[in-house]
Amino acid sequence: MQTEVHPSKDLPVLDRIEIEEAGPNPVKVAAAIHHQLGDRDGAVPVETIAKALDIVAIRKEPLTNLEAALITCPERDIGMILVNAGSSRQRCRYSLGHELGHFLNPWHQPTDADGFWCSRNDMRIGNWAMRRGLTPHQNQEAEANRFAIELLMPPRRLRQFLSSEPDLEKVLGAARAFDVSREAAARRYVELHDATIAIAFSQEGRLRYWADCDAFPRPAIGRGQAMPALPQARQGAPLSDLEEADSGAWLVEPGHRNVMAQTLHQKNAFAMTLVIVEGGATEDDGDENDSVEDAFSRFARFSDR
Repeated sequence: MQTEVHPSKDLPVLDRIEIEEAGPNPVKVAAAIHHQLGDRDGAVPVETIAKALDIVAIRKEPLTNLEAALITCPERDIGMILVNAGSSRQRCRYSLGHELGHFLNPWHQPTDADGFWCSRNDMRIGNWAMRRGLTPHQNQEAEANRFAIELLMPPRRLRQFLSSEPDLEKVLGAARAFDVSREAAARRYVELHDATIAIAFSQEGRLRYWADCDAFPRPAIGRGQAMPALPQARQGAPLSDLEEADSGAWLVEPGHRNVMAQTLHQKNAFAMTLVIVEGGATEDDGDENDSVEDAFSRFARFSDR
């Protein structure tokens, strides 16, 4: 059964022409949208934004081997977005942002005559980090992913979660405030925090992947390898305290660095572990990390054409 998602009615009119004047860079396009939206509390109304920018229908449908699709014409004056009804609300919000990124970027080439058909793997490309060596298809999927997170978690509104020392409580608070997944919030938190931090995502005691900042030293654990002993959860809660950790267990070259760790223990033996390296920040890390121009500069490493 098809379900159409209706937006709220309190959104001001968005000027699509002005937004598209920001160019093809997804960071600047998302910033242009938020400039028109102004200050707003709560989760970003991505469905309503899409409707205001000529997406005429948003439907949730059971999709096989796909997470979302954008059906549109070559002129891209209107479009319809399908999202996978089997996915969580947070993933549907992200998928909708991803497809809107394709819709607003005239350089993106459809995957077939009807539009864009995006798999879960497409949603992972770039992992919201800057990558080299992408194919043209991978590059535009990475751009759509970048647009989605810039739209859903704008840097300016994240400042309240970044102003204190690193703490997974802040990650959980951001996930709730922006209605995004914990993993999405964690990756964005690492990307924008000034401290030298990383988050290790694991299951059943083995590393799935890292999200780390540019200044983070080379970690000692690779994908699929056993994790060091993780901090134990507090009694009656899934989150541990922040504890001093063995730097040699976490870093290839620990040197004189101090390492702190904090773990969120989740269902099905999943965990995310915040790792803080004290004294490892570079001189270039600072307040510029939350500016649009700085984000554009970082993104340009894989979006130059």
